[in-house]
Amino acid sequence: MKSKLFRRTFVAVAAVGAIVAGAGLLSATPAMAQAAPALTTVNAGFVPVTDVAALYLGEEVGIWKKHGLQLKANVASTGAVPSVMSGEYHFGFTALVNVLQARDKGLPLKIIAAGSSSTGVKGADVTMIHAGPQSGVKSAKDLEGKTVSVNALNGLLQMLGKAAVKADGGDPAKVRFIELGFAEALAALQAGKIDAMVGAEPFGTAAIAAGFPPIASPYQSMSTKSMLTSSYFTSEPQIKANPELFKKIRAAINESLEYAQSHPDEVRKQLPKFTKLGPDVAAKLILPRYLTDIPRDSVEMFSKTGNEFGMLTKPAVYDVAVWTEGK
Repeated sequence: MKSKLFRRTFVAVAAVGAIVAGAGLLSATPAMAQAAPALTTVNAGFVPVTDVAALYLGEEVGIWKKHGLQLKANVASTGAVPSVMSGEYHFGFTALVNVLQARDKGLPLKIIAAGSSSTGVKGADVTMIHAGPQSGVKSAKDLEGKTVSVNALNGLLQMLGKAAVKADGGDPAKVRFIELGFAEALAALQAGKIDAMVGAEPFGTAAIAAGFPPIASPYQSMSTKSMLTSSYFTSEPQIKANPELFKKIRAAINESLEYAQSHPDEVRKQLPKFTKLGPDVAAKLILPRYLTDIPRDSVEMFSKTGNEFGMLTKPAVYDVAVWTEGK
């Protein structure tokens, strides 16, 4: 009888213990969930180029997660400005002068972080002018009277082409610029249909491999040192609606840039994952510099050059174009 009573007591105690333990586990689950809050998904629009590799890499190594964010990169082949203005994307990437042009037209865009910078090395930069040995073009001044391709008329590369010609003592008005995609331009150069192309990586490296060396480094005509050439931007209404989110986004971008600058081999391995570049090409191309600073002189130089060649109607004001709050 005592034995049966003991067994009943033991089972009861064990059952109570199991219930208490189970309650403990259940109560621990919310606490664990609170320790790891859900990430905020951030939508961004990028053109799939080497410049944005830093952000893809930053997401992969956990930098964005560290800031409580999850980066969702969307391919914005025609530019991210409309999607950023509508609020579909939190931020986008484009050439620095494109942001200045948009603001010049009245769009309330703000530069929130640096994108990429030129190398500052003549003959080994991210954008160069290429010509064949049979063209007779040896310098930018020689482009007078020649046909030169750019990826977009009245865009960044045409501005750079004009700047290079003028800096070399030539007349940019005497150059015939035509619009061709980079791949088409290289084919046209090989076929002798154009005299030169203003190229950008990886097509610059491809042009050199095909026998068309650089005859000018346009960024060098604007500044002999590395300069900011692209940026990440958003709209003023989005910043006003959620400034704390954009402080996190800016911090994640800057940390991603710093990581990329110090890990170039990882950047090269990242490129085939979101571009059509093969590993061999990615291993050889010229990488931009991934710097976090948004230099005042870079913004002012693009503003001055854009005004000079009719891309802008008025000077850009650094403190208006660049978001500096919270730094």
